[in-house]
Amino acid sequence: MAGQKMTMPMLYGGAALCLLMSLDAVSARAQDRQNSAPITQENDPSADADGRNDTQRVAESYQPRGIEMGKFLLFPAIEMDASWTNNVFATADDTKSDRFIRVTPSMRLRSRFTRHELNLYGELEKFAFDRYTNDDRLNGTVMADGKLDIEKGWEATGSISYVDRAEDRGSPDVTQGLHPANTYTLSGQAGTRLQQGRMLYQAGLSISEIDIANAMRANGQIIDNSGRDRTEYEATGRIGYEIFPNYYALAEGAVNSRDYDKAIPGTNFKRSSDGYRLESGVGIDVTDLIRGDFLVGYMAQNYDDPRFSDPSGFSFRARFNWTPSRLTVIAPSLERTVQETVRTGSSGIVRTAAGLTVRHEFARNFVGTFIGNVAYENYEASSDNSWSYDARLRGIYALTREFYVGGEMRYRQRDTDSGISSYKQTTLMFRVGARY
Repeated sequence: MAGQKMTMPMLYGGAALCLLMSLDAVSARAQDRQNSAPITQENDPSADADGRNDTQRVAESYQPRGIEMGKFLLFPAIEMDASWTNNVFATADDTKSDRFIRVTPSMRLRSRFTRHELNLYGELEKFAFDRYTNDDRLNGTVMADGKLDIEKGWEATGSISYVDRAEDRGSPDVTQGLHPANTYTLSGQAGTRLQQGRMLYQAGLSISEIDIANAMRANGQIIDNSGRDRTEYEATGRIGYEIFPNYYALAEGAVNSRDYDKAIPGTNFKRSSDGYRLESGVGIDVTDLIRGDFLVGYMAQNYDDPRFSDPSGFSFRARFNWTPSRLTVIAPSLERTVQETVRTGSSGIVRTAAGLTVRHEFARNFVGTFIGNVAYENYEASSDNSWSYDARLRGIYALTREFYVGGEMRYRQRDTDSGISSYKQTTLMFRVGARY
């Protein structure tokens, strides 16, 4: 692992923090699963970009039973994808096509308590390529989340996760090494939510430690990624007032700190920064019809290095989950944020992104999904900005409770002003899965 190692005290501290408190988003998703139609189990379907949960949105009669273990249910599963892509390395020129297989065994443990929740999840993800075997990799994820019902209208929830995942060849700051660089992320989230009459109070804290392993070029040269290792902190607070039934006036604030372990090797730029967002708007929560909010305000990110420009300005966030019928969910989203980059001379990326997810239950055992995203990335103090596009069309067909099949077509494109890191990529996938 590059940079500073994640120590056992860090792991224990993060776990203890998350057992004490929680982030409200976890609780919101849990409540959606109880109140919504089967196809709208998540408040934000676009968060399931890889389609891992599509198999759970078919009718109840095709849901897995699980293995009873006292107060818990155990859900083992395994998936295998056979895929083809026309641009393995996401390059503008000299593109290489290849076939690859992805095998994903996973296990989910879900509580069945009368009150409170505790859920555990773990998976391995093995990629094996036919020709370009240097891109073979093994990813892993472990996660725990839970909810504590303190009293009526007051709850605390939390999560902790550890993810070992190879860096996407098409990401903006990717290091095109002989092998994809591994990214290790340890995250903890904690918060609380209190409803008193018409007033809604929320608070949350998240901490993520990100380490990126070194990579190697074809000539044996080491790519030192230690300058990308960092720890990110964010604290949020929200107040809402129900002005009409199911309609809220909202005010939200967030502060963050992004602390880099060291400078990029060969440079002396200090990329650590502190930032904030202040926003207000409206929220809607009409059960089984529409949920979401629209917020506008101001954001700023201030960098330690005086040579960097500090991005700031207008901010907005909009995300809705509209269910026009029990068979269809439509989820549009729009957001403007400041994201990290290690591009020379640029402090950060002001990213404006719009997305649309449409999911329809054609039959009790057949769900189709379209996901589309477009984003404009403005690199501070750089003229080499970019547009990125991502479109997916996916179908999942449940043969029985235990077996399902599926397919997906995906198209990605990135256009930069210089053309250096532009690419176009098409991927076709066929999926089979078994679960209990």
